[in-house]
Amino acid sequence: MQRKEFRNLITVDEAKNLFLNLGCSYTSCPILIENSEGSILNEDISSIINVPPFDKSLMDGFAVKARDTYKSSESSPIKLKLVYPSVEPGTIPKNEISTGEAVEISTGAAIPEGSDAVVMVEYTHVEGDYLYVYRPVYQKENVMSVGSDILRGQKLVKLGEKIRQRDIGLLAATGKREVNVRKLNVGIISTGDELVNPGQILSMGQIYDTNSYSLYSAVKEVGGTPHMYGTVKDDWLEMRSILKKAVDECELVLTSGSTSAGSGDIMYRIIGEEGDILAHGINIMPGKPVVIGKIGEKVVIGLPGNPTSALMIFKEFVAPFIKKSLGDMKSYKIDRIVAFAGSSIRSGGRHQLLPVGIIRDKLYPADKGSGAITTLSQADGFIEVNAETEHIHMGEKLEVTLFDTSEKPDLLIAGGLCQGLDILEKLTGLNLRIINSSSSGGFSSISTGTADVGCVNMPFESGYNVEMMQQMGLYDSVLVKGYRRSQGLIVKPSSTIYSIEDLPNKRFSNRNGGSGTRKLFDICVKNFSLNNGLDFHSFLNSIIGYDSESKSALESCNLVLDDSVDATFAPKYIADDLGLRYVPIAEEEFDFVIPKKLLKTPEVDKIIKYLNSDEFGHSLPEGLYTYKRTGEIIDIFEEDSSKNVII
Repeated sequence: MQRKEFRNLITVDEAKNLFLNLGCSYTSCPILIENSEGSILNEDISSIINVPPFDKSLMDGFAVKARDTYKSSESSPIKLKLVYPSVEPGTIPKNEISTGEAVEISTGAAIPEGSDAVVMVEYTHVEGDYLYVYRPVYQKENVMSVGSDILRGQKLVKLGEKIRQRDIGLLAATGKREVNVRKLNVGIISTGDELVNPGQILSMGQIYDTNSYSLYSAVKEVGGTPHMYGTVKDDWLEMRSILKKAVDECELVLTSGSTSAGSGDIMYRIIGEEGDILAHGINIMPGKPVVIGKIGEKVVIGLPGNPTSALMIFKEFVAPFIKKSLGDMKSYKIDRIVAFAGSSIRSGGRHQLLPVGIIRDKLYPADKGSGAITTLSQADGFIEVNAETEHIHMGEKLEVTLFDTSEKPDLLIAGGLCQGLDILEKLTGLNLRIINSSSSGGFSSISTGTADVGCVNMPFESGYNVEMMQQMGLYDSVLVKGYRRSQGLIVKPSSTIYSIEDLPNKRFSNRNGGSGTRKLFDICVKNFSLNNGLDFHSFLNSIIGYDSESKSALESCNLVLDDSVDATFAPKYIADDLGLRYVPIAEEEFDFVIPKKLLKTPEVDKIIKYLNSDEFGHSLPEGLYTYKRTGEIIDIFEEDSSKNVII
């Protein structure tokens, strides 16, 4: 057989572009959550339950009615009648607590009906069947409310995300046993008459096969599912038979050896006979023997036989290709990094490890409390705070120990939540960390420099959001017009509520103060009252639960779903997702406040680009839609913003 000369070697950039444009499909398979770490999720997973699923005690103590303790003090304790039996974790409370009663309760146990707080055992003493309380407690003190950690319907892990150790605990907490993950089967073939499998005795001229095992480990490390087809002799028929078997069973096949121009090297010829050779040789040491080809729809890559060369080429070209094929192009970082406090942090003068989230070089506290499972899910690492440190100042330089080396978020977004943000994240390919802090929190986070983008929907008589920016003096930021949202009443399908007129004497879940949705609801009720000759405040007082404060629209809608309330006010898409009935009331504008200094960054530029795209508009669910002002950038201190009015 004649020796073949290498011709038309491709450059490194050409090779990378070739791999970038090659298609390699994956399969989907179910896997137990304990085996899922490092896998790429092939589905969106939302919680099917609230966590905790009941109001639970955060302390050992006594469950009471908070109002019974208001007059208690060290010098004048109040006396409560003890109810038996005590409440332990995993048991159902036997009694309902009435005025003047208390029941002993352990940490993690369900709060009995009638009680609304837990007084710590340290502030009590028992004499016979009576409890003496030396300190008042407020409603919900030492109580973790149902759904306060995870809400039913809350998205836990997204399609295309890599499952981390902390995600597995999150999935288990919500009852998830299996998940569907992406699987890329990678066949590995080592060629050469001289190769012997480890464990066998070497004869003269033989060497052990190392490539099968090193490539197996390397493929597994980047998320592929390796399959070893053993060593193959330099025999045309045997080599072709094994190659065809691997191509039939795998999405990607890696061979090592028999790819150079030597007279005994035949793998590249078989690839060319069975399919197409796209490139033979990369102009880089040691890339000259590399073969890139396709047999049918399957990709076949021939690597050098030299173990070091094979692994270097794998790391440089094949590993990114596998990660790209699985939708995992995350970069990896060292275990410790330096970051700067994005906001002031009060530590309380305790020696502690404080979980933090990191956006570029800024960190912020991520702790939701000792009873919260999602703390780890929202944290990238932790900082060590000494007991002598009571306050960490904004901008202070700190060392962060990372939980893992996965990619950190590209942007920190704070303010109102909306499904449109998930769509922007998917289209842009950015890794967004989104913190629900309502519109007021969105403005504040921009004012303090904590967040990169503030999501806001705050209505005024003059229009949306501009007046708040003026009041807060956000001179160094601009308003980027987003999209419109349909807001209305959300009720059960069988409900008799069809308009604002039907709300008196009905149970209602309102949004928290500072949210744009709550203010919009007030405007709608005020307009209804004026148009119908009603007293605005009297009408509000007739709505049971008007003073309630839910942290998110999803939380409010879950209360409707559970029959805890009769109605709430929220965006239409949530009603559609939960199978609830929607009563249209108003339309609003959901905008973005962005510091001017970030406008030209690649991340923000990509957000604005996709905000203006037809693809984004077509991807929005019913009730969200772009309009002529979408993507418009307004410097409110230089331009006439009078056209920014509520419609």
